[in-house]
Amino acid sequence: MEIVSKIGDKAISFGIEPDRENEHLFFFVADGKRIRVEIIELKADSVTVSIDNRVRFFEIVREKGVIKEVTTAARVFPVEVKTPQQEQLERVLASYVGAQVKSVKKEIRSPMPGKILELFVRPGERVELGQVVAILEAMKMENEIASVLDGEVKEIRVAKGENVALDQVIIVFA
Repeated sequence: MEIVSKIGDKAISFGIEPDRENEHLFFFVADGKRIRVEIIELKADSVTVSIDNRVRFFEIVREKGVIKEVTTAARVFPVEVKTPQQEQLERVLASYVGAQVKSVKKEIRSPMPGKILELFVRPGERVELGQVVAILEAMKMENEIASVLDGEVKEIRVAKGENVALDQVIIVFA
Protein backbone atom coordinates (compact mmCIF):
# COMPACT_ATOMS: atom_id res chain seq x y z
CA MET A 1 0.00 0.00 0.00
CA GLU A 2 1.37 3.43 -0.92
CA ILE A 3 0.67 6.51 1.22
CA VAL A 4 1.38 10.21 0.87
CA SER A 5 1.91 11.99 4.19
CA LYS A 6 2.45 15.64 4.93
CA ILE A 7 4.32 16.24 8.18
CA GLY A 8 4.61 19.95 8.81
CA ASP A 9 5.46 21.37 5.38
CA LYS A 10 7.24 18.25 4.10
CA ALA A 11 5.41 15.75 1.84
CA ILE A 12 6.61 12.16 2.11
CA SER A 13 5.61 9.25 -0.12
CA PHE A 14 6.17 5.76 1.25
CA GLY A 15 4.96 2.20 1.01
CA ILE A 16 3.76 -0.09 3.76
CA GLU A 17 4.41 -3.83 3.54
CA PRO A 18 2.66 -6.01 6.15
CA ASP A 19 4.36 -9.08 7.58
CA ARG A 20 2.16 -12.04 6.60
CA GLU A 21 3.03 -13.98 9.77
CA ASN A 22 2.77 -11.22 12.40
CA GLU A 23 -0.14 -8.74 12.17
CA HIS A 24 1.68 -6.29 14.49
CA LEU A 25 4.77 -6.10 12.25
CA PHE A 26 5.16 -4.17 9.02
CA PHE A 27 7.78 -2.33 7.01
CA PHE A 28 7.91 1.28 5.83
CA VAL A 29 9.60 1.53 2.44
CA ALA A 30 10.88 4.95 1.35
CA ASP A 31 13.81 6.15 -0.71
CA GLY A 32 15.06 2.57 -1.14
CA LYS A 33 15.14 1.96 2.63
CA ARG A 34 13.08 -0.69 4.39
CA ILE A 35 12.33 0.15 8.04
CA ARG A 36 10.98 -2.52 10.41
CA VAL A 37 8.08 -1.26 12.58
CA GLU A 38 6.34 -3.34 15.24
CA ILE A 39 3.24 -2.13 17.05
CA ILE A 40 3.72 -2.73 20.78
CA GLU A 41 0.60 -0.97 22.05
CA LEU A 42 -2.13 0.82 20.12
CA LYS A 43 -4.73 3.05 21.77
CA ALA A 44 -7.18 5.59 20.35
CA ASP A 45 -4.93 8.51 21.32
CA SER A 46 -1.44 6.96 21.32
CA VAL A 47 0.78 4.27 19.88
CA THR A 48 3.97 2.65 21.14
CA VAL A 49 6.12 1.13 18.40
CA SER A 50 9.51 -0.41 17.91
CA ILE A 51 11.25 1.16 14.92
CA ASP A 52 14.27 -0.91 13.93
CA ASN A 53 14.34 -2.24 17.52
CA ARG A 54 14.16 1.25 19.14
CA VAL A 55 10.98 1.87 21.18
CA ARG A 56 9.10 5.11 20.45
CA PHE A 57 5.90 6.55 21.96
CA PHE A 58 3.60 8.84 19.93
CA GLU A 59 0.52 10.75 21.07
CA ILE A 60 -2.11 11.17 18.36
CA VAL A 61 -4.64 13.98 17.98
CA ARG A 62 -7.63 13.23 15.75
CA GLU A 63 -10.36 15.47 14.38
CA LYS A 64 -13.47 13.65 13.20
CA GLY A 65 -11.48 10.42 12.92
CA VAL A 66 -8.63 11.94 10.90
CA ILE A 67 -5.11 12.17 12.37
CA LYS A 68 -4.18 15.86 12.56
CA GLU A 69 -1.20 15.95 14.93
CA VAL A 70 1.48 13.60 16.29
CA THR A 71 3.58 14.41 19.38
CA THR A 72 6.82 12.69 20.30
CA ALA A 73 9.70 13.74 22.57
CA ALA A 74 7.98 17.09 23.30
CA ARG A 75 7.81 17.92 19.57
CA VAL A 76 4.46 18.44 17.85
CA PHE A 77 4.04 17.62 14.16
CA PRO A 78 0.94 18.63 12.18
CA VAL A 79 0.12 15.59 10.02
CA GLU A 80 -1.96 14.91 6.92
CA VAL A 81 -2.14 11.35 5.55
CA LYS A 82 -3.58 10.46 2.15
CA THR A 83 -3.38 7.69 -0.38
CA PRO A 84 -1.94 8.71 -3.76
CA GLN A 85 -5.50 8.34 -5.12
CA GLN A 86 -6.84 10.86 -2.58
CA GLU A 87 -4.02 13.26 -3.45
CA GLN A 88 -4.80 12.91 -7.16
CA LEU A 89 -8.56 13.26 -6.55
CA GLU A 90 -8.02 16.49 -4.63
CA ARG A 91 -5.97 17.92 -7.50
CA VAL A 92 -8.65 16.97 -10.04
CA LEU A 93 -11.47 18.34 -7.87
CA ALA A 94 -9.56 21.58 -7.30
CA SER A 95 -9.44 22.08 -11.06
CA TYR A 96 -13.25 21.86 -11.17
CA VAL A 97 -14.00 24.20 -8.28
CA GLY A 98 -17.10 26.19 -9.16
CA ALA A 99 -18.16 23.79 -11.93
CA GLN A 100 -21.77 22.62 -11.92
CA VAL A 101 -22.31 19.05 -10.82
CA LYS A 102 -25.52 17.63 -12.27
CA SER A 103 -25.82 14.34 -10.44
CA VAL A 104 -24.22 13.31 -7.18
CA LYS A 105 -25.17 10.16 -5.30
CA LYS A 106 -26.13 11.27 -1.83
CA GLU A 107 -25.06 8.12 -0.05
CA ILE A 108 -22.02 6.17 1.02
CA ARG A 109 -21.98 2.45 0.26
CA SER A 110 -19.73 -0.24 1.67
CA PRO A 111 -16.81 -0.84 -0.72
CA MET A 112 -16.49 -4.43 0.53
CA PRO A 113 -18.10 -6.84 2.98
CA GLY A 114 -16.92 -6.38 6.55
CA LYS A 115 -17.73 -5.17 10.05
CA ILE A 116 -18.33 -1.55 11.10
CA LEU A 117 -15.77 -0.84 13.84
CA GLU A 118 -16.47 2.86 14.32
CA LEU A 119 -18.86 5.60 13.18
CA PHE A 120 -17.58 9.17 13.46
CA VAL A 121 -20.75 11.07 12.45
CA ARG A 122 -24.40 11.40 13.53
CA PRO A 123 -27.58 12.45 11.71
CA GLY A 124 -27.73 16.23 11.33
CA GLU A 125 -23.95 16.62 11.37
CA ARG A 126 -22.20 18.40 8.49
CA VAL A 127 -19.29 16.59 6.85
CA GLU A 128 -16.70 17.56 4.26
CA LEU A 129 -15.62 15.72 1.14
CA GLY A 130 -12.97 13.18 2.07
CA GLN A 131 -13.70 13.30 5.81
CA VAL A 132 -13.47 9.87 7.43
CA VAL A 133 -16.97 8.93 8.58
CA ALA A 134 -16.49 5.25 9.50
CA ILE A 135 -13.98 2.45 9.93
CA LEU A 136 -14.74 -0.87 8.23
CA GLU A 137 -12.82 -4.02 9.15
CA ALA A 138 -12.35 -6.46 6.29
CA MET A 139 -9.83 -9.31 6.11
CA LYS A 140 -8.20 -8.18 9.40
CA MET A 141 -7.52 -4.72 7.93
CA GLU A 142 -9.10 -1.46 9.09
CA ASN A 143 -10.37 0.59 6.15
CA GLU A 144 -11.32 4.24 6.40
CA ILE A 145 -14.62 5.10 4.74
CA ALA A 146 -14.58 8.73 3.57
CA SER A 147 -17.41 11.09 2.69
CA VAL A 148 -18.12 11.34 -1.03
CA LEU A 149 -19.37 14.94 -0.75
CA ASP A 150 -19.81 17.99 1.45
CA GLY A 151 -23.21 17.80 3.11
CA GLU A 152 -25.41 16.99 6.04
CA VAL A 153 -25.86 13.43 7.28
CA LYS A 154 -29.55 12.56 6.96
CA GLU A 155 -29.47 8.94 8.07
CA ILE A 156 -27.04 6.27 9.26
CA ARG A 157 -28.23 2.84 8.20
CA VAL A 158 -25.71 0.72 10.13
CA ALA A 159 -24.57 0.41 13.72
CA LYS A 160 -21.16 -0.03 15.29
CA GLY A 161 -20.32 -3.76 15.34
CA GLU A 162 -22.72 -4.58 12.50
CA ASN A 163 -21.64 -6.71 9.54
CA VAL A 164 -22.24 -5.14 6.14
CA ALA A 165 -22.38 -6.51 2.61
CA LEU A 166 -20.64 -5.21 -0.50
CA ASP A 167 -22.42 -2.08 -1.79
CA GLN A 168 -24.72 -1.83 1.26
CA VAL A 169 -25.81 1.76 2.02
CA ILE A 170 -24.05 2.98 5.16
CA ILE A 171 -24.86 6.71 5.25
CA VAL A 172 -27.46 8.84 3.43
CA PHE A 173 -27.07 12.62 2.95
CA ALA A 174 -29.84 15.22 2.98
